[in-house]
Amino acid sequence: MMQSEDKTTMMFNLVEQWQQSGISQQQFSDDHNIKLPTFSYWVKKYREQKTTDIGFTKVDLSSSTDTPTAARIEIELADGTVVRIF
Repeated sequence: MMQSEDKTTMMFNLVEQWQQSGISQQQFSDDHNIKLPTFSYWVKKYREQKTTDIGFTKVDLSSSTDTPTAARIEIELADGTVVRIF
């Protein structure tokens, strides 16, 4: 049986994949055979955990990207609002 910490790590990794995908929670959960309420629960847990990690972090913008339309910085707020800086 999967230990709680292993499941949390696995589900948080899936939440991060979903955030990068740009698709809806419904589509992502369908694609990964996860019930939407279950996936939404883990999204909420992930956001709660991230809001407790308050502090500053260094952002290195020295590496350039070949795609000028790609977001250089993406910030997701606790309420789900996403701020992208190009």
